[in-house]
Amino acid sequence: MDQHRPVDLTLDKNARELRIEWADGGKSQYGFDYLAAMCPCANCREKRIEIANNPLHVVSGPLGPAELGDASMVGRYALSITWQAGCASGIYSFDYLRSIDPVGEGEA
Repeated sequence: MDQHRPVDLTLDKNARELRIEWADGGKSQYGFDYLAAMCPCANCREKRIEIANNPLHVVSGPLGPAELGDASMVGRYALSITWQAGCASGIYSFDYLRSIDPVGEGEA
């Protein structure tokens, strides 16, 4: 869908966020911690399902903030993000990013 096409993508390492301006004028902001937690790869999705279905959560220590390792475009439909201490398989389609807008303001 053309409305899910970004006209501007800014990965700001200092502010620790991804900012997107969409073709229809909508704007979205995603903190790195949120993006890492919402990684769309199969392994991360499976972990989210496991956590949702298991009331016991064992935490071994502070996880710390998600640190961006690298990012690149995947064709004209997605952004690939690698996290320094985590997943390197996340391909965030623009449709997916629009659907997970944390404040729902990406929809104009």
